Amino acid sequence: MKVVVVFTISIILFGVKAWSAVRNPFEIEKEPQRTMHTITDCMHVTSEEGDFLYRKEPEPPIIHQSSKRSSPMEVCGLYVIAAPEQIIELSVKFSNIPCESGALMFVDGWELNGQYFPGIHDHHLDIKDRVKEFCNENFNWFPNYHIAPKIYRSSQNAALIQYRIPLHGSFHVNVRFRTNPKPCHIMAEGLAPFYRLQSSEMSPNCTITALFPAVVSILGLKVSRNTDLTNECTSKSGEVNQLSIGGSPGLDSFSMEKTSSICGHTDKVGPEQAIFCDVTSIRLESSSRANNIALISVRPATENDLDIATLVC
Repeated sequence: MKVVVVFTISIILFGVKAWSAVRNPFEIEKEPQRTMHTITDCMHVTSEEGDFLYRKEPEPPIIHQSSKRSSPMEVCGLYVIAAPEQIIELSVKFSNIPCESGALMFVDGWELNGQYFPGIHDHHLDIKDRVKEFCNENFNWFPNYHIAPKIYRSSQNAALIQYRIPLHGSFHVNVRFRTNPKPCHIMAEGLAPFYRLQSSEMSPNCTITALFPAVVSILGLKVSRNTDLTNECTSKSGEVNQLSIGGSPGLDSFSMEKTSSICGHTDKVGPEQAIFCDVTSIRLESSSRANNIALISVRPATENDLDIATLVC
């Protein structure tokens, strides 16, 4: 919501001419018009802030067998992505979804085909704490804006509102972006010049996920106590500190096919490697006491990058 600030200007400063610009004291100040986005696709992806509305009317009875209608158990979603250094705040203004036939869910991250970003092995929260489901016990078609909105915040720059509305129902959510000074998990759009991953005690494993074939390059690395670059990244005590690059058909980077794993210290730019998979992943795996840092370049791959391909799924 935009805040309207009214400045009081001294009449003495501008003289008599200021009177023509003075507001009527009885005039009601109006809020700026907010853009309302209507959700029409089952998978609606957005990188915009604002209000989003979905409304499903009862479908007419089928007259001909050839008539098509959506599956009553189809699960759809509003997929929101922000800048790497932002998190997403979702306010559910209202929801008219009867519990006996539907549901509305907030997901801290994204879910596709049963897999999550960030993966269940990497996120600091358990999956049951990342998915919040709710519905209306007393269904009423008319929205009630007098009830305080439910507010949810993601842990990274990706969040999801999933919904299942078999017969009829509606919901209205507001999307806002907030600053995240230390991003750990990043959904990459391939537009940033580089991405920075840094582990912490709360989030020892950090990931970058790109939903496209990508060219990846290491710009800087400080992983493990060993300063020499090596592929042997497991200590004698069994602790693992390494940066892995690979790809997979799904979101979970834990099960990705790796093309390389490396640890050590360097400030030299490494060679580019192309990952031709539906999902490209970079995973920084750290022990609980480590403070590992990696600077990564990610850009969309093209046919011209086939000569540097290290993985084709």
